[in-house]
Amino acid sequence: MLLTSLPQFRRGGTRFVEIVATLVRYGLADRLERIEPGFLKRWLHHEDVAELASMSPGKRARLACEELGPTFIKVAQILSTRPDVISPDIAEELALLRSGTPPDAFEDIQALIESELDAPLGQLFSSFDPVPLASASIGQVHAARLFDGREVIVKVQHPGIAARVEVDFDVIESLAHLLDQYDEGLRSYQLGVVAEEVRRTLRAELDFRRERRSLERFRRAFADDPSVTIPATFPELCSERVLTMEYVKGYSIGEKERLVEDGHDRTRLAVDGARVFLDMIFVEGAFHADPHPGNVLVQPDGRIALVDFGMVGFLDQGLRDHLIDLLLAFVHESQDDLERAIDAIATLPSTVDRQRLRRDMAELQAEVAGIPIEEISTTVVLGDFTALLRRHRILLPATISMLIKVLVMLEGTARSLDRRVSMMEILRPYGEDIIRQRASPRARLRQTISTTRDWIRLGERLPRLLDHVSRRFEHGQLRLDLVHSGLEATVNRLVSGILCAAMLLGGSVLWALKAPPVVLGVPVVGVTATFLALAHGLRLLYQLRNHK
Repeated sequence: MLLTSLPQFRRGGTRFVEIVATLVRYGLADRLERIEPGFLKRWLHHEDVAELASMSPGKRARLACEELGPTFIKVAQILSTRPDVISPDIAEELALLRSGTPPDAFEDIQALIESELDAPLGQLFSSFDPVPLASASIGQVHAARLFDGREVIVKVQHPGIAARVEVDFDVIESLAHLLDQYDEGLRSYQLGVVAEEVRRTLRAELDFRRERRSLERFRRAFADDPSVTIPATFPELCSERVLTMEYVKGYSIGEKERLVEDGHDRTRLAVDGARVFLDMIFVEGAFHADPHPGNVLVQPDGRIALVDFGMVGFLDQGLRDHLIDLLLAFVHESQDDLERAIDAIATLPSTVDRQRLRRDMAELQAEVAGIPIEEISTTVVLGDFTALLRRHRILLPATISMLIKVLVMLEGTARSLDRRVSMMEILRPYGEDIIRQRASPRARLRQTISTTRDWIRLGERLPRLLDHVSRRFEHGQLRLDLVHSGLEATVNRLVSGILCAAMLLGGSVLWALKAPPVVLGVPVVGVTATFLALAHGLRLLYQLRNHK
């Protein structure tokens, strides 16, 4: 397949060339040679590659994403939450990416706000600061004031960013699908599927209406919790590309010295912060997916405030149950339960070695065996678990990958505030509560009803299915396709062996008959054929031995 034949290339050919050239310059495109060497030949050896060779792959990836702009910065930040796809060292490097970008001119921002909210800026806000508080990859943030005196924050999307993201993702998805098709080493990672998932995530983040709904949902859920604040939104001042929310005073929970100066209880903050996020995960089934310290603020009265709900993960009841099963399997050291939980959550490649997987799981569980739960590090356990998944090329759903990253970040923040805080100890009540819920008569009745319905549906479908199969069998339309793995290679070796034997026999006959031409008493054709047959035979034996 030619890259130049792709519709995406024709729509954004210049950007396509720019992206590939940048990846090559940072030494990240060696696998693209397998797609179409002729197309990439003029870029494959760039003069700057030698200079960059001393850098780690993660650092080169980070620099390349910074150069390629907002889309790639966001992609890298999202991929840093996929420990099942990329290694920890690269994920750690990509997490360092800052999404700060130069702000747009105030005239452009004003025009966008007025277009989105269908009114002049002066009729929407009593005051509006033209200098942004911050500018990130997707949008920039301005301080403003309503006519009733309330202070607000207005998040405005960069003009044209959505179209730029679509063009960039046309290129990213094209390259990912081509690598899936032509690179056997990467095929099991399903890069095309991963690229599509990341695109959906970024599209959702570009729709500020979703962020507004998330803010409203969590604000309702935690309305009675005195330890946390979720900013209020102003729907009449919101749209797909504009989000107006309450201004929340506070500073990053990562400013430890300031916390001490202000007399805040760091242990309480660590526990409260972790508990709020775990309530989101196990009670609400939705969670803030980017809990870095800059998005977790400490207010003057000691309450925690959560901001920036652009990335939110969603867990259905089934995924929540499987996640608890996974954690309990570790704690109870049950290898069978761990394997069942992985089967239920993840996508296992058809080539996975089950025996080796079980051995690796046993080793993983042995590392935490006998350790008191309060001494188990969530970061270490989840890090080892995701390393096992990568080793066996097992893919997790994007939501579970984000959740793992969230748990690791939560433990990191909590332990930076108080080294004695145990994430596993905070997690324990949630697991115990879910176990009690499962054992309750109401839950058992619900499960029995659900199972009965499944059997009834199967009973309704089975007669029709059997009738359909029997009719096809009667009319000779039932066909069974068998695929013998490796049969083609076996046939090729068999044919090669027959040809080798024929060549050896023919060469020996010609040698014995001294068939012309004869040079210095040596029949050239017979000797040549015999030695070629012997060489080919030795090569076949070598291949057979390695195949075994």
